[in-house]
Amino acid sequence: MTTRPIEWDVLHLLDGSPLAVIGLVWLGAKREPYYRAVTANRDRASRKLLGYWRNLDDTHTACLAPYEQATGHAICPGGQWPKLQVPPRRPPPEPHEPGRAARPGRHASRA
Repeated sequence: MTTRPIEWDVLHLLDGSPLAVIGLVWLGAKREPYYRAVTANRDRASRKLLGYWRNLDDTHTACLAPYEQATGHAICPGGQWPKLQVPPRRPPPEPHEPGRAARPGRHASRA
């Protein structure tokens, strides 16, 4: 079996421009699911971390809210102004060992 990363592109609802990329990662000693959001730069090395959340809906909202706040324009069609707020981030998982950072494991295809 091959495990592949799961990613979603978050696009602006009106013009389709990329806003962020969401990825599902399994972190910590208990291999818990975390939704990780980064900026949508074409160059992957230039992407900035937005944060980690518990579910896809919160992560999606967290990707849209900064756009609204930065531009002063609603993300929804029709000029509605929902004033999206960034949901609380998920705290980092417990590390596998004391003093060792919790990191994603290797994909099965790279083992």
